[in-house]
Amino acid sequence: MNKQLNVILVGAGGYGETYVDLLINGNIREYLRFAAVVDPYAQNSRLYGQFKDKVPVYERLEDFFSENSGNSADLTIISSPIQFHYNQCVTALGHGSHVLCEKPLVPTLEQYDLLEKKIQISGKTLSVGFQWCYSEVMLELKKRILSGEFGKPVCFKSFVSWPRDWHYYARSGGWAGKINSVGGEPICDSVASNATAHYIQNMLFLLGGTMEESADLKNTSVECYKANDIESFDTIAFRGEANGTEIFYVASHAVNYQINPVMYYDFEEASALVNVFNEDFQCNIHHRNGTVENLGNAIANGERNKLLYTAQSILGERDFVCTARTVRPFTAFIDFVFNRIPFRVFADEFVVKDEKTEHTYVKNLHLDLARCFSLGKLPSELALPWAKAPAFH
Repeated sequence: MNKQLNVILVGAGGYGETYVDLLINGNIREYLRFAAVVDPYAQNSRLYGQFKDKVPVYERLEDFFSENSGNSADLTIISSPIQFHYNQCVTALGHGSHVLCEKPLVPTLEQYDLLEKKIQISGKTLSVGFQWCYSEVMLELKKRILSGEFGKPVCFKSFVSWPRDWHYYARSGGWAGKINSVGGEPICDSVASNATAHYIQNMLFLLGGTMEESADLKNTSVECYKANDIESFDTIAFRGEANGTEIFYVASHAVNYQINPVMYYDFEEASALVNVFNEDFQCNIHHRNGTVENLGNAIANGERNKLLYTAQSILGERDFVCTARTVRPFTAFIDFVFNRIPFRVFADEFVVKDEKTEHTYVKNLHLDLARCFSLGKLPSELALPWAKAPAFH
């Protein structure tokens, strides 16, 4: 294989614009040659003017492969809506291309298991774009966890309060918050499976037994709620266990106050805190002897690294970081939530539908969830007036 990989991008709008920018301006052309865009609505991309005269544009992935053969695509980047991930991954692998697919890889465990067989048959690799897994700081933290430097992991907690308005749920043809597409393809979009998925996956990733593995999430108690008029849910709280470590998570879109992700990882000999209140993303290690160690910006270069590291891995210059194997535990948890957990509706008395901001939220929900996070208690355990008993796994 040549040093420079031919890369095609599926999905040039929305998050795909990040990849357009990286491929054109990311100073990684030593490894990657931008060969084509596949997107039936490419002209709607904010960066259309940057690529329309540089690379050919195709409406479908099959159109690209029907016109090109051989080493036309060493790597296919898939940044399309969730319901297209499985078929596009299979198409790319079937034409001899490695794949980098944005998160979530696929919405169901059934699709995951079928895709895993396709990967094995193809002899190619499939990486997944959870950028926190590619963060230099997170990779360093995981190496030190595996070395036993901090002692046994005790409890990992994360909390996100991200308001989302009505436009968010109406975007991109209205697939947000859907369980299935109009055509019946599974989507399983939710606050947990998509927008804040990084912070669930990162806990499981850090607790994995090897650098490529994530830990399985077991013995979970889960509460899911919704205030928005959607099929899935906009609020989740759960507790579980992964490799003997307690996992606790709360996140919501049905809030009117933004609290950026807070990640707290407690060990016998230290604790790690990533506090993004001020968007500085600093990761600090608080050792039991009183010293504080700053590891730096916890997400710096994560988006660039997932593309760069994938290319370097394909070329044999480094180990793969976040593969399909890495995200199976996350996929299994989301599959469980969508198949076994009831999505309860917040009672009308707690819900505000703000016509001015075009936003539906639950009064004081960010404060309630912050208290849950602080105490490590589910909403029902705090007897919050809107809470219901959790479902168990």
